[in-house]
Amino acid sequence: MATADDIPEAERLHVTARADRVSLREKIGLGIGKGLVDGSHGTLHVLITPVYVMTMGLSPALISTTVFIQRIWDAMLDPLIGQYSDNIRTPWGRRVPLMLAAALPLAFFFAAMWWFPAGSSKDFLFVFLLAASLMFYAAHSLFAMPLGGLIIEATDDYHERSRIAGVTLAFGFAVQIGSQWIFPLSQLSFWGGTLNGVRWVATGCAVLFLVAGLVPVFLCKERLYKKVAVRQKRVGFLAGLRAVKGNRSFVSLLLARCAFSFGFNAVGMLGNYLYVYLVFGGNVKDSAFYYGISGSSYHVAAIITSLLVYPWLERMFGKKRTLQVSAGVMLVGCVAKFFIYQPGWKWLPMIASATNGVANAGVGLMAVAMLADIADEDEIRTGLRREGLFSSLLSWVDKAGNSLGTFITGFLLVWIGYQARPAGTPLEVVIPQSESTLFLMRVCYIAAPALGALGTIWLVRHYALTRARMYQIKDELAWRRATAEDAAAANPPSA
Repeated sequence: MATADDIPEAERLHVTARADRVSLREKIGLGIGKGLVDGSHGTLHVLITPVYVMTMGLSPALISTTVFIQRIWDAMLDPLIGQYSDNIRTPWGRRVPLMLAAALPLAFFFAAMWWFPAGSSKDFLFVFLLAASLMFYAAHSLFAMPLGGLIIEATDDYHERSRIAGVTLAFGFAVQIGSQWIFPLSQLSFWGGTLNGVRWVATGCAVLFLVAGLVPVFLCKERLYKKVAVRQKRVGFLAGLRAVKGNRSFVSLLLARCAFSFGFNAVGMLGNYLYVYLVFGGNVKDSAFYYGISGSSYHVAAIITSLLVYPWLERMFGKKRTLQVSAGVMLVGCVAKFFIYQPGWKWLPMIASATNGVANAGVGLMAVAMLADIADEDEIRTGLRREGLFSSLLSWVDKAGNSLGTFITGFLLVWIGYQARPAGTPLEVVIPQSESTLFLMRVCYIAAPALGALGTIWLVRHYALTRARMYQIKDELAWRRATAEDAAAANPPSA
């Protein structure tokens, strides 16, 4: 029996109209904005373990608690800011003014997290990191949610949406390649110590983040603000949530994204610990260079597949099937992890990093592209453009899975017997871990992402927006908008 995905060859090879293509200028602006969003968050989490745990001696459980609070805070803010960015009306649109307001505080508080007073107690470090990071994430959300709205509404074309998602994700992954080298760079001798190195390198990153935050403000525009959004009624937050609750495709995508995020992030930090303590026997300094290469392999693989592989797969098989293939790649990588993490095997763990990158790129790319289709379907049903709300809710479930998973990781490490570095112990001193601890690390690092990937493949099965349906929606929306513009021109508001 034919299914909704059995699309004729002519439609599968649909050529995107010139009017639906996004200009290079705007692609660069959206990409640099995405680089700031992913790069600033990624750099924070690349640094937090080697600086606060491995250097300053904080318990992994305290760091997990901090990261959990950060992510819950961030996840709480996202829907509120997303909804606000849908409802705000200014002469410059809904999105860009919020991004402009967020750029400076985002950069400032990123740098502040690493300038704690020398000789601080562990209690002070915990409070300092928590306070500075919460301010950082408030600014981060104020920038990221409006940007997500701009990305979603950038084009009406089914395939161009996948290209835009691929380009913006590639920028994000490219910036995160650099983030893998922040800690190794801070270890260079001319800085005069690890902390000085981290502080000055992080401050340099903050300057770049500020510049990156301003670029999309000047290069990007809100395409549908004057056509649709400026005339639509404002909708309250709870009313907006009720309206999307019955959207089966959206709920299916949310659940799948949450399962994947939780499965990966529940043990994501263990890749770092396995590299340091299993492959390098606990030598933090010697592992820094190779771990940087390993992290870079994750992002290089993600960039290549985001730009070259996944847009082609989406064109051949549709977005839902491509997302399921991405989750399948994670399963393959989980099997490989059992064999390639061995003492002294410095290079083979990069296979696991690369497969993680390929899988995360595919799931993330397809989720954004599918979200744009959902926003169009919502406009058909409600007459409203609510990209900010949809983007923020997807971000919320991603971060909820991320935060809960990260929260579990620290306590998992304590439970399996991880021995933290005593305060004041030089990095040159090796802190070994027991055989049972290393074995359990590896088992957990394999099992949780595999279960999350299986859940993703199963949960997304209810997503129903096929190519055929989206081309129908595109044509109907074009007719509705043209009719609304004609009516507005014929009946201008009275003076």
